[in-house]
Amino acid sequence: MRIGFGRLAAFKSDVRGNTLILFAFSLLPLMGMIGGALDMSRAYLVKSRLQNACDAAVLGGRRAMSASTFDTPARDAANRFFNLNFATGQYGTTALTMAYDVGNDMIVHGKAGVVVTTTIMKIFGFASIPLEATCDAQLQLPNSDIMFVLDTTLSMSETNTGDSQSKIAALRQAVTDFYTTLNNAQSPASQVRYGFVPYSSTVNVGLLLKRDWMVDNAEYQSREQDGPPVPKDGGKEGDTIPKETDTSAWSPPPVVTETTGPSESCVAPANDDKTNTSYSAWSPSNTAVPRSRSGTRTRNGSTYSASRNSAGVCIIKKTTYTNSVQTFTDNVIANPNAGQDKADGYTYYWNYKKIAFPVGIVKGSNSSGLMAGGSATLMIGNNFTAKTINWGNSSQGACIEERQTLRPYETGTAYDLDIDMVPIPSDARTQWRPFLPDLVWARSVTNYTPAGAGVITGWQFDPVTHSSNNYVALSSYKTDFAACPAAARKLAAIRTTTEKSDFTNYLKALVPRGRTYHDIGMLWGLRLMSAEGLFASENAASASGGNIARNLIFMTDGDTETNIADYDAYGLAALDRRRTPLNRLPTKSEQDGIVEDRLSRLCTVAKEKKNITVWVIAFGTSLTSLLSDCASPNRAYQADNAAELNTTFADIAARISQLRVTH
Repeated sequence: MRIGFGRLAAFKSDVRGNTLILFAFSLLPLMGMIGGALDMSRAYLVKSRLQNACDAAVLGGRRAMSASTFDTPARDAANRFFNLNFATGQYGTTALTMAYDVGNDMIVHGKAGVVVTTTIMKIFGFASIPLEATCDAQLQLPNSDIMFVLDTTLSMSETNTGDSQSKIAALRQAVTDFYTTLNNAQSPASQVRYGFVPYSSTVNVGLLLKRDWMVDNAEYQSREQDGPPVPKDGGKEGDTIPKETDTSAWSPPPVVTETTGPSESCVAPANDDKTNTSYSAWSPSNTAVPRSRSGTRTRNGSTYSASRNSAGVCIIKKTTYTNSVQTFTDNVIANPNAGQDKADGYTYYWNYKKIAFPVGIVKGSNSSGLMAGGSATLMIGNNFTAKTINWGNSSQGACIEERQTLRPYETGTAYDLDIDMVPIPSDARTQWRPFLPDLVWARSVTNYTPAGAGVITGWQFDPVTHSSNNYVALSSYKTDFAACPAAARKLAAIRTTTEKSDFTNYLKALVPRGRTYHDIGMLWGLRLMSAEGLFASENAASASGGNIARNLIFMTDGDTETNIADYDAYGLAALDRRRTPLNRLPTKSEQDGIVEDRLSRLCTVAKEKKNITVWVIAFGTSLTSLLSDCASPNRAYQADNAAELNTTFADIAARISQLRVTH
């Protein structure tokens, strides 16, 4: 078929098919633009979700860290958070990875990676888009005051089931790791201070107080000399003197074993040994002087003794005899002093009563106006000998008796429960007293039975005069019935090498003593950190004038444990009765109730009036309602062993700090 020139010219000028041709030519670029937009939009979505997952992972991992260790539990926690936010294969992705790195600064560094498979762009040779997200999580600590109120009673020398170290050793390590965590989170611009109040039946705060805050005269349940020594009538010396010689060692020797016992009731079991003794005939006769005979003892059974070592651990020593034999010579010799008056010494008479002493002499002073401790010598030792009364030094510490209080049924002012009141020098009711067990005697009591093994009896409330008895001196019981714990420390920074060394040595010096009076520990923890009270000038604001987050960490390993035979922060409980009715002997349950009621009230003051966050840890004991109610909301913990205690302190450190994500 032939097409004429006219038809060709007509086809040339016809534009009706151009659109299709142009569309065909533009289709590929258009597909690239649309496909690229779709694939890139998905990549941006994946990138955002990957970043969120990375952030969540490092936050979760940092919070789960135990002290400075990014261990398996911390890594597992981090991965759980990551997987919750970005699942494998999500959005059609592949090659999902998440890696962590933790340096000495304890910042958790994270790096996540994933590959996005394209849909349209693969036509143009772009089959996948690799994506990365980096993230860091660190603790950033604001201005903070952290007061540790620590139970350092005798039971802290014991070891929890499954642990290899004592509770007091576990506490030292947990507090050290807690400090390390916060110190690494602290910026140079922030102020972080740490204070400590170890407590038992009283607290050791005396050297933190001004001289005017303590009385110059105070009454103690004590004794005074009643006349000169009186010679004893010992009768006449006898004609003969018995004497044992040539005593052999036991054969076979006894076997000695040691076990630990309950620290607060360190009592030995009753002895169950028996000894049979046989003798030869007297030589030369049974009436001759001198005369002698051979003896043989055979012993079976066990004897027991109990004592506390320097760490407060109760050691039960068992000595077992199995057909052990001992030989000896029994002698009777002439008495060279026969018929003479016996030199039987003297009788010393005492008046036992409440006695006022000028205790200002033991306060001491230093250039800052604070007390420095001192000593006084008084003729109150047995046989009218001199006895040195120490306060504020290494042999006694600087523990205190509380200022005026009220019994539950009384009205008036309980100055002891006023956290912020500064003592009035002219008003002894508002001042504290030195804790002086060297001055105190348990009147009419001749034997102290450790707590838990029985009831101490024989108390005489009224004065006992013209007595030759040396009643129980509380100075003999400075680890249990008259315990003074380690010294408290005011809030202070711990940044320099010297400060860190002092901190370590301080923790080593925490030694278990005494029983559990929770209220006195909480009371002084609040006093030492209050912004309005005794130390307001130090506590009201940070050095830069900024606000301070206040935290009190209260740790105990047991229920309230008082004893009416204790010389505590309110005197000798059985006789002074400062918190219980005067007309009768107090009971343990009565005292326990008073301590727990006061603890509850002080916890309320801390949370509602002082804006203090109260953290409570029950270590190796149940978290009772008393303890959980004391804590701020969601701030109560139970730690059954050393590992859980360390984890608890790590969690508190993370929550005190502000956990932040940085990119």
